[in-house]
Amino acid sequence: MALGQGQGQGQGQGQGQGQGQGQGQGQGQGQGQGQGQGQGQGQGQGQGQGQGQGQGSGFFGFPLFPPVAGGTGAGMPTGNGYLSGYGLIPRSAYATPIDLGFKNWTLDFAPDGTGLPFPTDYRRNPYTPVKLEWQTDDWDPALRFWNLPFDPNLAEWLQDLDMAAPSVMAAREFARHFAKWQLTEAVLTKAPYQWLTAADLSWQSDGTAAKDAAATAFVNGEIDQLVDLMEDDRERYMAEALEQADGIPRYFVQILAADRARRPWTMELVQAALAIGNLTYMYYKAYFRRVRPSFLCPGLAPSFGPPGHPAFPSGHAFLGAFITLLLLEIPGLAARFGVGMDANGSVAGRKPTFAEVQGDNPNVLNGPLFWLARRVAKTRERMGLHYPSDSAAGRHLAGGIWSIVITQPSGTVSAPAIDVPTLKRILARASAEWT
Repeated sequence: MALGQGQGQGQGQGQGQGQGQGQGQGQGQGQGQGQGQGQGQGQGQGQGQGQGQGQGSGFFGFPLFPPVAGGTGAGMPTGNGYLSGYGLIPRSAYATPIDLGFKNWTLDFAPDGTGLPFPTDYRRNPYTPVKLEWQTDDWDPALRFWNLPFDPNLAEWLQDLDMAAPSVMAAREFARHFAKWQLTEAVLTKAPYQWLTAADLSWQSDGTAAKDAAATAFVNGEIDQLVDLMEDDRERYMAEALEQADGIPRYFVQILAADRARRPWTMELVQAALAIGNLTYMYYKAYFRRVRPSFLCPGLAPSFGPPGHPAFPSGHAFLGAFITLLLLEIPGLAARFGVGMDANGSVAGRKPTFAEVQGDNPNVLNGPLFWLARRVAKTRERMGLHYPSDSAAGRHLAGGIWSIVITQPSGTVSAPAIDVPTLKRILARASAEWT
């Protein structure tokens, strides 16, 4: 948690004047107290208030991303503010209440003589007797405003953010065009958008008995995959999963071998991806209201969480893909980290096409950055926090948003574009750092 500082000044009256200065420390909404003594025959006292930025920022105290005003509802800087008006609510691991923080499980799956090691065969039907959906009370208190009509001015979202940050300005410019990116399910799957596929939505039912049965079978198949990942991968990936819960961008920074001193605008581009991304995926989480896997299968026993917001789409999958797509708009990075490279280095990498992104074929969307984006998403599945279709939808929606905020080759995208001038300026300055 970051600490705030405050300064106070006081003047003492007497034969002389004195000035006092103080520093304060705060937590959350932090209040700092400063005491100052005036010099002279009079004494002065000053009080200061410090703004402490608390829960929700995975980077506070991390040297690559120094403390800035505002944390995110997604555990990363530049996103949904957590503090104002909500009190001191301890959280951990990506908008997860502290009560649901990390717990050690012995992941032993050998028969123990009393039945299954973990009761993963006991599951709830998502559609009968009633359809299970994420309810208002299921949300983290600081995120419940997503259930309200969208505010294009982002008043609540901006409460604890540094509004001077270029990345925040980019998100505000993006938000004002909400009619172009807040789409209904029917529009998302059809031209000119096609941001989601039928497979992404196979977990849904239209309320008929036949569709309920088909959707339930699909969901159970996804839970079977999560059980396999729990048994085979979870323990080995636990340390990485905990780091990535609040620190996705740190892994991208590591792959790039970048740092804020030498690549400040590249870092700001990552922040812009987080800001725009958080607005997008949180809106669609509220729209689809899908319950987490462990709501249906408690035997998945996530070691932390689940977070206090719905499952679909995966925010980690969205952010990993969107960060990748924006970084590959930098020619110097696309050549080194893009798609299409070969083993002997004779072919330079490149940025992908919209069709390749939506095709979501790992043999086509290859290269180090897409590999990392997919790994981040898969690790959330390993932890039992997301269904595979959550991850696929996150990548597809990221591709859709990328296609309308970044100018695409003529004829490749027909969805209406969004002009985000600040994002373009950030991208131009970041590109200059890699020439």
